[in-house]
Amino acid sequence: MYIEEELKRLTKNISSNEMMNKILKAYLKELKRDEFYDIEQEYWVSKRILNSNLTSKQNNFLKTIENLFSENMKYSVEFGFKRGIYAGFKQFFTSENTKAFFDKSVCDELLTMPHMKKHTEYYNRQIEINQLSDRLMEDLEKEYQEHVITIYCTYDEKNYGVLRYAFYMGYRYALVVIEDINPFGVMDIADKILNMEHSLGFTMTYRDRERQELRKSFRFV
Repeated sequence: MYIEEELKRLTKNISSNEMMNKILKAYLKELKRDEFYDIEQEYWVSKRILNSNLTSKQNNFLKTIENLFSENMKYSVEFGFKRGIYAGFKQFFTSENTKAFFDKSVCDELLTMPHMKKHTEYYNRQIEINQLSDRLMEDLEKEYQEHVITIYCTYDEKNYGVLRYAFYMGYRYALVVIEDINPFGVMDIADKILNMEHSLGFTMTYRDRERQELRKSFRFV
């Protein structure tokens, strides 16, 4: 047995299509619940319109763009999960403030330039996505350009959601390991856990919960 190969195989399972789809489903459910709109519905409206009005070549461009986005989302699952594990152990073993860890060490690292260039596969796919999108938009009327933008933005938003959930899964995995070995270890960093979950938007203050309920009540008035 080659340990390095076995570790790679385990990591590969984390970014499987099945896991990505589970994470994506959870994110979309949360988005629909909290933001009061369904990005999937907007996506499918634009998708149907484009499929009916684009040429075969243009539809192939669109299909390639979507496939490349999906590959990058799979990359985001593995990337976010690993960073989440690191963040959990860092909270436990150091006194360093990790409240902004997701923004600085995950989003800035993978989603912004120039750091994105360090992740060659992800970066190259993103460049190809942008180039194909530009070529597709060139020959389209404004009405159809807007639908291409909708699809692009939908995938962009999904990628962020997948990255966020994958990071939190890795973070929770680290807490499970800590608790298995040191049953009181997680209790000792409860304040850090709450700060992390609040920074990720998974936990709200009582004030935020009240305001959310008020917004929902106004929506149905």
